[in-house]
Amino acid sequence: MSRDLLKDTKVLVCVGSGGVGKTTVAASVGVLAAKEGRKVLVLTIDPAKRLAQTLGIEGTNDITKVPGQNFKGELWASVIDHKRTFDDFVERAAQKSEAVRKIFDNSLYKQLSTNLSGSQEFTSLEKLYSVYESGKFDLIILDTPPTKHALDFLKAPQKLSALFSEGVAKWFRDPEGKKTGFFGHLIQAGTRQVLKVLETLTGSQFIRELGDFFMNIEQWQGKLLQRTTEVQRMMVAPTTKFFLVTSFDQAKLKEAEYFSREIRKGGYNLDTVILNRVFPHWLDLRVGYEGGTAEQGLADLYMQMKTYYNHRDAIYRLFEKKMSREARVLRIPDLVKDVSDLSGLEEISALITEEEKST
Repeated sequence: MSRDLLKDTKVLVCVGSGGVGKTTVAASVGVLAAKEGRKVLVLTIDPAKRLAQTLGIEGTNDITKVPGQNFKGELWASVIDHKRTFDDFVERAAQKSEAVRKIFDNSLYKQLSTNLSGSQEFTSLEKLYSVYESGKFDLIILDTPPTKHALDFLKAPQKLSALFSEGVAKWFRDPEGKKTGFFGHLIQAGTRQVLKVLETLTGSQFIRELGDFFMNIEQWQGKLLQRTTEVQRMMVAPTTKFFLVTSFDQAKLKEAEYFSREIRKGGYNLDTVILNRVFPHWLDLRVGYEGGTAEQGLADLYMQMKTYYNHRDAIYRLFEKKMSREARVLRIPDLVKDVSDLSGLEEISALITEEEKST
């Protein structure tokens, strides 16, 4: 049945709020696809230490074959190295020219490639696209970065390309307006005033760095914009699907509802919503207490727990009713243990398959 879950899918993007178990779900779906015979790569950002050990990627950013597997296909994994991905992109775009070294030495670039808001999201998509282009894997699963607001991830490339737009860059390349006509000169007079204020606030060194930066990116500015277009085309392709992962928390459920609408609005293919860690795996709400009367305390405790989880179940049903109009909804129970090895991921992948069969 998982053939239906991942049918015709080449790229799977796992999105959702932080702390909902996206990385574990992404790795488990990877296991599921590898068991079906596909060559799968799971790209992740910052996995928990034990999960990184399980995937064989602790302390390395290389694309690594997950150790200890015995699947019909293959499971590979990698942690995205944002700085290296950005550097690789600049080297390719600038065709290894002299400008590359100047860019790498520029203090503004150093900030941009590591700390600027949106740059990690851009490099995640850049890494995804470069692997997609290589054609080395049947399926690539991207575990998206933990953003304060998940929509930042989808809008990051456009934000970054807007920062590098010619309208901004020419401010700093030609602040005197020497290359413009009369009206351009009038506009540049305003630009010079802005730059003077910036210089007062930040110092002349910063403005010089900024000017050098935009001079040196001129070669690859257009390629960045082209790349952004190609990435966007891949993200909205029918072979790219989104899995939205959420967990029990009223705020997270509401955020998931909002995010699903935004995914649709952006033209992306929201395929599945996963309610993660819904109930303890051993709990069956249909079963009553079967102990003796001497264990009244235990019986009361069991009924309290059932009441609590029945209340949660009612909230889930309401959520599922709303979301089923947008996508398939699957529940994954809580294994009530840390998933720290491949067998744990296999266990979750089996639960996903089982849940899919029941829907």
